[in-house]
Amino acid sequence: MTGSELEYIAEAVENLYLSGNGPFTRRCADWLEGRLGCARVLFTPSGTGALELGALLLGLEEGDEVIMPSFTFPTTASAVALRGATPVFVDVCEDTLNIDVD
Repeated sequence: MTGSELEYIAEAVENLYLSGNGPFTRRCADWLEGRLGCARVLFTPSGTGALELGALLLGLEEGDEVIMPSFTFPTTASAVALRGATPVFVDVCEDTLNIDVD
């Protein structure tokens, strides 16, 4: 650790700011908004929540198909299926595990 991390951890524990909506969340959001030049930053409690929110914001619905790597975390597909869309699995490159365009 290189800075004030231990101090911030102690403050968070002492004040029970252990998840979401505490002052550190606001400070982080303010920093990101300034850094990115955007009006608002929205945090999610997990990667699952982020994927589900993304599917919702994209307006995915029954009949839509979403191409995704066959080697992925289950939530990648379940976030799509939750909206009624169909996950379409494709091969991945062995060296990168990213989608194989060939």
